[in-house]
Amino acid sequence: MDYCTALREVLKHSIVWIEAQSCSGETVMILRSGCQGLEDLFFHSSPVKFVSLFCEEKSGKEILENILQMTDFVLVIEGAIPSDDSLCTFGGYSCTQVIKLLAERAHSVVAVGSCAVNGGILREAGSKGVKEVIGDRKKVFEVPGCPASPQMMVATIYYALGGKGGA
Repeated sequence: MDYCTALREVLKHSIVWIEAQSCSGETVMILRSGCQGLEDLFFHSSPVKFVSLFCEEKSGKEILENILQMTDFVLVIEGAIPSDDSLCTFGGYSCTQVIKLLAERAHSVVAVGSCAVNGGILREAGSKGVKEVIGDRKKVFEVPGCPASPQMMVATIYYALGGKGGA
């Protein structure tokens, strides 16, 4: 299966994509992949829920309440998680709280990019990777890189779907 076919298949499934402290490099890499019709699928007809700390002011609490009702989804986290909870909030919760709550409900958890894997460059300021936040509660699939390879991100999410990705 080629990359664009795999990406379209992945985007048909319930994915909650959380952008913590991030430059959005992984999101940009996927959106710039050159797959025809990707923007329409990603933003209009896909069950993917994209949550960025930057949209918190407009609709954070409402989006978060809806997502917290979901089950059987893949949680994808992009960006580092700060040790200081006041630096990253969403819907009245800290990033740490949001990630822990969603990880409990998720089918699988995927950390994309070096910041999500190990704190990246923000580690010097005390930020952490997803495994450090979640602990041993759930396996975390990791895709390191700055930015992470879009092919590796899609392949890992496809794998994390546990055979639900299609053919």
